[in-house]
Amino acid sequence: MNQKSEVVLNKFNDAKAIVLKIGNSLKHKTNIIINKKNNDISDLVTNYDIEVQTEIMETLKQKYIDDSWLCEENVNEILSSDLWVLDPIDGTTNYISHHCDYAISLAYYHHGKPTFGIVYDVVKDELFHCIVGDGAYCNNIKLDELPFYKMNESILNGSLKSLLGFNEKHGLDLVKISKEIRGHRSLGCSSLAICHLAQNLEQLFISNHIKIWDYAAARLILEEVGGCIDIYYTLNTLDSNQTFIAATSKKLLDEFSKKCTEWN
Repeated sequence: MNQKSEVVLNKFNDAKAIVLKIGNSLKHKTNIIINKKNNDISDLVTNYDIEVQTEIMETLKQKYIDDSWLCEENVNEILSSDLWVLDPIDGTTNYISHHCDYAISLAYYHHGKPTFGIVYDVVKDELFHCIVGDGAYCNNIKLDELPFYKMNESILNGSLKSLLGFNEKHGLDLVKISKEIRGHRSLGCSSLAICHLAQNLEQLFISNHIKIWDYAAARLILEEVGGCIDIYYTLNTLDSNQTFIAATSKKLLDEFSKKCTEWN
């Protein structure tokens, strides 16, 4: 094993260990304190979002002091091209409201290149993970390469807010698209929704209010099994909302994006 590979593997193993540890403790937390971000009733943060983020960062910083961090809860420490991207609780509303379908999402970029991703479904105890180029796994079971699906064989995951946003900003005809897909679901946790594509449980995911920490890890897992994403860039700041399509194949993604009258 060369030195670079050894460094990456050590970071990967350390990251998995701390995510599992923190995730398992999160299941048993009580006394959730809820606050709204920017007075938005749908954008919530809890005391445990902050606690999980702090504990994961501080644990890994003890060994990897020179690395950079970009996290959902107001952390933007760009010190080097070795970057961790963390969403401490993706799906905070799910966590608050029905205590499932939320995840810890952690990605690592080595010298600026995507290197590994970890997404932990805390309640189901499913750890999705990959090192780029080595395949994707769920609880150490390798995920299969994704088959091709047509639109009429596909299930689309996207929130009501995103569907309306695609209609308004990108000309997606919701009535027409509802007749061209097999079904529609909304999970409320972007990282898990993308991982479910990697598992071939659904075939399309859309969002018009996604940020880099929501998808940084999950996209690597999806791409390892042949899936792909496309992002409509309107702003290039790291913490801005982005419009996003993920699909189980490039052909399916292209087929869906053509349904938008304005895309890229």
